[in-house]
Amino acid sequence: MQVWQPLNLSTECPPHISGCFDFAPIFFSLLVQLYGGSVDQKKQEMCDRETKPEARDGKEYDFIVVGAGAAGCVLANRLTENYKWKVLLLEAGPEEPDITRVPSLASTAMNSNILWQYSTEPNGKSCLAFPGGRCEWPRGKTMGGSTSVNAMGYIRGNRVDYDMWARLGNRGWSYEEVLPFFIKSETNMNKYAVDSDYHGARGEQYVSWLPYVDDASSMMLQAYNERGIPFLDYNGAEQFGTMQMQSFTLDGERVSTNAAFIQPIRYIRPNIVVETNSEAIKILIDDLKNAYGIVYFKGGKEYTAYAKKEVIICGGTINSPKLLMLSGIGPKEHLQSLNIPVIQDLAVGENLHDHVSFDGLVIALPNETATVVSQQEILRAVKEHAEMKIKRGPLSGFGPILSSSFLKTEPYLTAPDIQYQTRPVQNLREFLRDPVGASIKSSFTPAQYYDAMIPRPMNLVPKSRGKLLLNKTNPYGPPLLYANYLGDDRDLIPLMKAIRFLLSLENTAAFRSRGAYYVREKMPHCQQYVWGTDEYFICVINHYTSTTHHQVGTCKMGPSWDKKAVVDSELRVYGVDRLRVIDASIMPVVMRGNTQAPTTMIGERGVDFVIKYWQNLTKNYCF
Repeated sequence: MQVWQPLNLSTECPPHISGCFDFAPIFFSLLVQLYGGSVDQKKQEMCDRETKPEARDGKEYDFIVVGAGAAGCVLANRLTENYKWKVLLLEAGPEEPDITRVPSLASTAMNSNILWQYSTEPNGKSCLAFPGGRCEWPRGKTMGGSTSVNAMGYIRGNRVDYDMWARLGNRGWSYEEVLPFFIKSETNMNKYAVDSDYHGARGEQYVSWLPYVDDASSMMLQAYNERGIPFLDYNGAEQFGTMQMQSFTLDGERVSTNAAFIQPIRYIRPNIVVETNSEAIKILIDDLKNAYGIVYFKGGKEYTAYAKKEVIICGGTINSPKLLMLSGIGPKEHLQSLNIPVIQDLAVGENLHDHVSFDGLVIALPNETATVVSQQEILRAVKEHAEMKIKRGPLSGFGPILSSSFLKTEPYLTAPDIQYQTRPVQNLREFLRDPVGASIKSSFTPAQYYDAMIPRPMNLVPKSRGKLLLNKTNPYGPPLLYANYLGDDRDLIPLMKAIRFLLSLENTAAFRSRGAYYVREKMPHCQQYVWGTDEYFICVINHYTSTTHHQVGTCKMGPSWDKKAVVDSELRVYGVDRLRVIDASIMPVVMRGNTQAPTTMIGERGVDFVIKYWQNLTKNYCF
């Protein structure tokens, strides 16, 4: 059965983008044939044939976990280690399709049916070049959540991030206290090539370097190093450094949290029940404010599941606050305006923030360094990759995306305030003509094939805060996402300093020896400014704003005196018993780096709180 469905290009593709209407349909057809199915779906169909399906409605579990993403998969695994605890894991999307395993096809997977296709509300300061002044915010909607479709980067953040969380009143969240939970879930296949004291070798989640790295990717690292950034493991003792980023992969294939934590146990442990295509729409809460179940939709029908112990929400930064508000937990005035009975007045949906970046500083590559190939060669590479038992070809690479570094824009800073990642550009001329429309090309061109690059500085310490609200037109539909990028003008300062550092790379031996250079052709919406001036780059940042998909904060963790706090330090929702939120939405302040590894850590840290609570409640662990 086909699980994965590609983008409908007839409505999405600008007519001036080459390949949209001749090559793309052939490319997608091949991918559907090779990767449109799902290993998990085949297993589930076989089980359904061999066993009589049980009635879903009204069943009782010990725990209900909502959301099978970076944290939810961890919780379901750890809780079912106790064979007397029965756990229901709900996922709104389908089984994880096979296409997600191919690193170079991540952008193809991102433009398909396994995503929540969200977008932000305009604020007049950011995303100005995009339709309606809105930036796209896709999130994973499949087993594994966003870990099945993201850029796979393994970054933990900085020691000072977690120490700050602790100083804000969150006991148990200092760096020394969370480090064991990073290590617990990790099996680092390059443990002794990195800072080994900081890495694990016995966990479920594989981490490794991708086997295929091209010359342009190496060029970026060499240039960073020439400009004074040392080569080191930025997940170790220090973060100021550069290296080829490790990723959530094994032998050239993605390992999502679904693949790491759920697939190995799903058909072995009888106490885990996984329901896909099941969207939770309400948390059941009794008159004493105890959470006791979930109402969810599956196949057009409404079902109810009950929890004897806890309901744990792991829907992520967008869907967790949405579900809480639909259930009567959130800002009183907002819920009343939607005629939702208020159970607990909390600042749900506030404190929304993200690492802001932009696309607009372009590096042109000479033919010897560019990796573009013919359309026939792309199709051949896709077929060859599918036939490889051990993946080592171009599609087991990810272009320059994992060539990353961390920078302190001022020497007095205690930790980096900028992270660089690099985006491939599949066709330079088309990008310069239409930077917004040309991005569609990445959906039918593997990331490994490109003739230009966009180094993207991420502001690791954003001051701007936004919020999430339910949509008054349809509260059950996509929420209103007020990202408020650049709402605080101070967020421009690190980005401007980061640009000056990037421009200096053009004079390195790494760039000169390869003939790489910055394209000085001006971006379409900033023609009135002189290229290279502060005014020009501010214009580019305002118009071509981009996310790196690190949204956090909407169910903020904090002490009881923090008016913005939604959960306490053990991730229990204030004012409602037997309900927790355990995912990236609890981060009080975003950490420095990619968010998957920290969110998995939050899953490990959070489930440890859950298990210890029920252990301590009674001497009988299997209570």
